[in-house]
Amino acid sequence: MKKLRQFNKFDCETFFKEKDVRVMAHEPWNEYVDGQATKQLGTKYKCVIVTDNTKYEGKDVHPDLNAGEQIDVKVPQSPKDYKKFSRIMFVNPTASVYGQFMSELSVKADDVDIIQPK
Repeated sequence: MKKLRQFNKFDCETFFKEKDVRVMAHEPWNEYVDGQATKQLGTKYKCVIVTDNTKYEGKDVHPDLNAGEQIDVKVPQSPKDYKKFSRIMFVNPTASVYGQFMSELSVKADDVDIIQPK
């Protein structure tokens, strides 16, 4: 069967609810044609999950299951000023799961809120 992925819905609100995500870096989010950047679409924030307090189903689920995992978030906005390792929150995020083992996450958001450390 084809085009099945368009029916998968990823629950971003629940997934990110119990996670502490921090921003590490950013770079331009570009559109590519034949391997060449043709248009800047916004900003891609490179983030890491610091802690994961989500309660997952099943036995033998390790605490902090996704802690240390990296996430790239694409935002159609200019980059914001931030200090490395600031907490980042995603505004209206959407995501899709992909990859051979369905273990990759592609995340887009309307914007980000960055909480500067004190």
